[in-house]
Amino acid sequence: MERTRIPKLPHPDEVMGVLARAASVLRPRARNTCDRLGVYEGLPLAKMFPAPRRVPDVERRTRWRIRGIESEDLVFPSQHEPLEPAFAEYYRARRRRIHTVYARRIRPAACSERPRLLYIHGYMQPETLLEELALLATMAGTLGMEVVQLQPPYHGRRRPRSSRLDGELFWTADLVRSVESLRQTLLDARTLLAWMRAESPRQPVGIAGLSLGGALAATLTCIEPGFAFSAPLIAHMDLGALVAHAPVLGAMRADLARFGWTLRDFRRFTERIGWGELRAVIPPERIHLFAAKDDRFFHPADVRAMWRRWERPKIRWYPGSHMGFLPHLPDAIARLGRFADALPAPA
Repeated sequence: MERTRIPKLPHPDEVMGVLARAASVLRPRARNTCDRLGVYEGLPLAKMFPAPRRVPDVERRTRWRIRGIESEDLVFPSQHEPLEPAFAEYYRARRRRIHTVYARRIRPAACSERPRLLYIHGYMQPETLLEELALLATMAGTLGMEVVQLQPPYHGRRRPRSSRLDGELFWTADLVRSVESLRQTLLDARTLLAWMRAESPRQPVGIAGLSLGGALAATLTCIEPGFAFSAPLIAHMDLGALVAHAPVLGAMRADLARFGWTLRDFRRFTERIGWGELRAVIPPERIHLFAAKDDRFFHPADVRAMWRRWERPKIRWYPGSHMGFLPHLPDAIARLGRFADALPAPA
């Protein structure tokens, strides 16, 4: 009797890549700025990724209160100053939406003595009210912590009117804009950290992020020692590997090829800006990694390489794909809470 062959289902991460390529058909055409990248090479770390110049004046706006949980908007001007002259002129020519930083703060009742969490969401995440209630409020309630979600440039209220989708301009083959987006996000996060620490000096602040937000959290782990703990979720910080592997970056790879850039060229550029020299400045005992065993966005081998460079901090592996991580997120949040609770107070 002949066996019925069960068709193999497509990989969830590759399906997302197909959807991203379909959405990219009408994407804004990326400009070739590869010949302007020399301005970023050979810079000291403090100039490439500067610390905030001052603690910002933050405007607070209450959004809602439900059953002992309060949501606030935190709003302040970005201190970002582009390095590339042509982009700097364009950036300063008008009051564009990315000049203003927005963050959502979710505060459970009776959390004034608890650590806090600065959280960065994933690539092209639109920040809907449903997400705020289902994810952020649940995260804050589970952790018993204040959770502050930073909105990166080109997402949400920082999305230019010319952009159709949240975040579609954040990371593209327009490498000058992409590098400046990266620099601005890291500075905005450090500026927000400075305000949080000034507002409540006794409450330590940790950093976490999901997917691209996890890659940003990992980078902050290497440049900002003020975080009390770090928890990158399903991510690593190898930009060359990310561009080479992530199914959703197919349009970026095609554009780079059109500009005459190979993936090796891109990786060499990241090395020339000192990316490969970055190492964690937070002690390994204060780092908890979360990874997926069949992740095709952030390959497990690249996560393990970062884990080894960071002196083997605590890591939790989950079965399944990048897109299949969502069912495991409640477990990851609970584990993060127990990890943070077990840490001694920072010196």
